[in-house]
Formats: sequence, C-alpha cells, structure tokens
Amino acid sequence: MLAGSLTHTHCRVYLQFSLDQLHILSPSIAMETHLRGAEPSCDVTEEEEEPCSSKRRRGDPRPCVSRVIRVQQKEGVAWRNPGAGSHQEEAGLTASFSVTAAVIGPVVSWGRDPKNRPMADRETESESEDKLVLVFSGVCARWFPVLHPGCVYRLIAAHSQDPSVLIGCGVSERRGVELHAHSTLQVRPDWRFHTVTRPLLHTCTQARSPSVMTLSQVLDCSSDVVCFQAQVSDRISVKRRDSAAGVCAGVCAGVRLTVCDQTGCSLQVYLDLSHTPYPPGLLPGNTLLLSAFQRRESRWGGVYCSDLPVSSVTVTSLGDSSCVSPPPAPMMHLGVWVGSREQRCTVGRVRGHVVCLLLLQLRWSCSLCGGLYTQSCSSTPCGSSSSVFQSTVKLVIDDGTGEAHVWFSGAQVRALLGLADSQWEGLQRALQVRGHIRIYPRGRSLVCDSEDPLLHFLLCVCSSEVVCRQLSLTCRKQNAQRSEEMKRFSRGGRDFMTRVTSPLQLTCTHISSD
Repeated sequence: MLAGSLTHTHCRVYLQFSLDQLHILSPSIAMETHLRGAEPSCDVTEEEEEPCSSKRRRGDPRPCVSRVIRVQQKEGVAWRNPGAGSHQEEAGLTASFSVTAAVIGPVVSWGRDPKNRPMADRETESESEDKLVLVFSGVCARWFPVLHPGCVYRLIAAHSQDPSVLIGCGVSERRGVELHAHSTLQVRPDWRFHTVTRPLLHTCTQARSPSVMTLSQVLDCSSDVVCFQAQVSDRISVKRRDSAAGVCAGVCAGVRLTVCDQTGCSLQVYLDLSHTPYPPGLLPGNTLLLSAFQRRESRWGGVYCSDLPVSSVTVTSLGDSSCVSPPPAPMMHLGVWVGSREQRCTVGRVRGHVVCLLLLQLRWSCSLCGGLYTQSCSSTPCGSSSSVFQSTVKLVIDDGTGEAHVWFSGAQVRALLGLADSQWEGLQRALQVRGHIRIYPRGRSLVCDSEDPLLHFLLCVCSSEVVCRQLSLTCRKQNAQRSEEMKRFSRGGRDFMTRVTSPLQLTCTHISSD
C-alpha cells in the first residue's frame, strides 16, 4: 500500500462473554422460554394457592416467598467489611451498599415465582408501613443500578417457604429505651428484585421521588446536600498526592466530572474513589443522576459538588449522537468576561486572533501510573508496557476587548497546529525515543541555537500564519483565576509600579477556524 493512499482509519472493539459468566437480572419471556427448553409458559394467577401437583411433577414451579417494598433512599457503593453472618465466602473488604425501604405488605408465599406481575390484595394487608434497611454485599452489589428511590419492587427469596427469611433483624429493646433504628436484612445472592409497574394505588400510596434540581438551581440554592441530573461533558482522573513528599503518587484517587444541562450551565463534581469501587458509565455524553451530593463553594466563589458516604451515581441514559444537541454557549467578550463574577458564565464562545503561543508540550505517558514513557515506563515499580500520547498548548488570544490565556489539549492541538493526520502520527513516532518535549515559543522573538530538527520544526509551526490566525472557540472559564498583580516598568530611566489585571484563564472545549 502506498504511503499517500491511506485516507482514514477506524477501529472496532468486540467483547466476547461466556454464558456461564453472565447473569440476567430480569430475563424476558422469550429468554425464559429458551432457558426452559421452549417449554410453554404459564401465567401466574392470584388464586395460585392450589397444590399444583401436576406442575411440580414437571419441575416447573419453584416455591418462594416475596415481599413488596418501596425504595426511599439508596447509599453509594463503597468498600466495606460485611462482617459475620453476611453469607460471604471470604472475610475482608467487599463492594457494599444499603437501601432504606418502606415495607408495603406482609411476606407472601407463592407456588412459583410471581416476577413483576401486578400486586395482589394479600400483598397489601398490612396497616402500617415499617422501615427496612437492605444491605447488599459482594455479588449482590450488582443490584445497585436496578434499584431507584421512589420505585416499588417485589423482593423474592426463591426455593423457600419460610416467611422469616424476609423479616429483618431488629435491635434488642431494653426497658425504658425508645428505639429509632430500623430492622436490617442482609440480601442473599439467590434473591431477586422485580419492578412492580402497576401497584394497587388504592392501597399503596406512591411516595414522592426525591426533588431533582437543574444545574441553575444547584448554583443558586443554599442547600448543603443536593440531587441533580446532568450530562457529562468532561472527565479527568485525579491522582493521589503523597503528603510527605508533596508529589503525585501516580495512583488514581478519584475523578473530576464536568457536567452540563440544556440551560448551558456547567458544574464540576469530584468523586473520591479511594474507598469506593470505580462506578461504570462515567463517560462524556452519558446522563447521570447524582443523589445526596454536597454543594460547596471554593475560595474564589465558585460552586462545585463532592460526594458523601451516602451519595450515589446512577446512569440514566447513554450518549447518543442522534439526540438533539444542547443550545450553543453565549458569545462572550474577553474584556467583559474577565471582570464577570457571575457563576453562570462558565462556558462561552470567543472569537479572536491568536497573538502567540506560550507553551507547547508533547509527551508519552504511562497509561497505568502516568509517568514518563520512552521504550517502557520510567517508573521502576510500575513497568507497564502501555502508553498514551498527551499534548498541551497554551496561547494568547485577543478579541479587541481584552486578552486571555487559552489551554488546548488532545486532538485540539493537532487542529490548532494545522497538521495532517500523517504529520501528527509521524510527530508521535519521532517522540517515542525521548518521551517528551516542551518548548516556549513566546511569539516570533525566540532565537534557538539548538540543532534539534524536531525542535526547529515545532518552532516554525508555532510561529507560522497557520497557527496565528482567526479562531472561533468554545471555552470554559477556569475556577482558579489569578488576582491582580504588581509589575515594574522602566521608561526613560524611571521605574513605574502599576497594578495589572491578570489575563483570563480559559480551557478550550471546541475549536473552529473562521
């Protein structure tokens, strides 16, 4: 194949699973029929109190007990020690979470699994709704994305006719002491949860779901704990920092999510993953429901959110390119934006001319620890054989009303430098030996005596008219804006001290040439 005949490249990733390692949480009727060997299904009727001796001879019915509950609160998944009596094979830390639910009715016995059939009258005979805390540990933590506050579920204990298995253990009461603790029930691996979509409304009143705020409401409210739904626009890993040495240890301690909604507002959410498993689905484009997150204010007056031990993250929808895109960000003037203290003005469109580049950094990093990567990871205890290419550019842009320092990263750097795909790939190959390069062009005035051809090539690119051109950018205002600083100027043998406003710090999210 000729070098110039390659027009584009793409790849596909295939995942192959073994049926022995899969567990279907809620199989369909077709799947149930297939698993039973195409045996005709039989509906469960409310009068299934009869012996059903003929069905038992065929082995189809499976006796079980069930209880209808309504989820009121769900805590996040964390590493915990389940302790004794949790039906775990090995002791130690395991993924666990708990759910507080209201018990709608008594424990009911069935001749076969009722699944998600409508509620029967005998399932709502209880006069009062007691509270029950369900504890999920180990493999039972797979139910976390299925259970949602405000929804009604039927908890089923298969292969059992003992009603006591679904009755929680309470705290022993002493004379003169009033108990406020709820009963606790450890969920077993063979138990099942089925969503009850049509409960009997005349006997089971639906609880109001937690109030879900918009991002604008989160930014303006005074609540300490909030629940909101938003779309992920960016995800950055947060490395663990060694407090003694003051350096980054290279271990992922959490993530920082940038979320947005249809109103154009954006918010940063910090997740501490040092004591919790990594939640799946934290990908740009996915919509998340973040419950019981702490609303906090930074020293610069910005609003952000961080997780609590009771926080939970649920993926409500996956990203789809066919969905309607959010409205465009408002057009902003740099001179007005730099003095704006409005928290809403975090994302805006800027149109200006590139004055010069201040920094260009290209680097191969270890995909495991983040250290410098040449032929292998330079970190001795790591020794990883996989790497990622990272690129960063910092430039000065002027729109006539003011200047701003804009940061670019990833694929935006290639578009900014005006390099073709083949040139960008060749630049990555040329950098594999040394691992990284960092240059400070500072406009057209830099004089370099180095004989490094790669350095000369990058300097010529940075000072070319291809880079210093008119651009239309969609940028996000950084939270940590520098304050005014004093500078000294010398003119005609005299020194002058003046206060200079620091340039606006922006991060580019989308780039387009005029």
